[in-house]
Amino acid sequence: MERAAVLAALSLVCGALGVCVFLALVLPIVSAYLLGLSLICVFALIASAFLIEYGAVPVGIGLGLPPLYVLCAVICIEAGIFLGIYGIIDTFGQTSKRVAGFLEKTKTIAGRSKMFGRYGILGLFPCEILLGVYVCAPVSRLFGWQKGRSFAITMAGYCIAATMTTLATLGLIRFFFT
Repeated sequence: MERAAVLAALSLVCGALGVCVFLALVLPIVSAYLLGLSLICVFALIASAFLIEYGAVPVGIGLGLPPLYVLCAVICIEAGIFLGIYGIIDTFGQTSKRVAGFLEKTKTIAGRSKMFGRYGILGLFPCEILLGVYVCAPVSRLFGWQKGRSFAITMAGYCIAATMTTLATLGLIRFFFT
């Protein structure tokens, strides 16, 4: 690989990681600092959100963080993770001929089914709830789905799961189902 191509790839990877770091780390930490929240609790929330995704909501609330802050923070973290992973895979798809060929083959195979081509992207919604962002971002790039639509569908699934987890943690879910 030429030096210019390597620098271009590094630039794209750094951009993807920059978006990830900004959304997943900087926004939650700066907003916690401005709100006067415990930064140690926020770091624990961020670490748990990277590990257990929307399962981090009870951790954050249990640490004494406000529920609305916890919900907003985990959504930002999830958005950062999705965009970072998608951006890195997209960079490899643009800079590596082998990866680009593999992505194109997969997209072609998936496109053979009209139903999958039209409705397959909707599978990201339950996939997010059941398997998480670490599966949704690569799958959406692998099948060549639009980044914006994939992001919106994945985040919709995450927001619903995180909101239900927040309500369950607060004990408010019983008011809706009793």
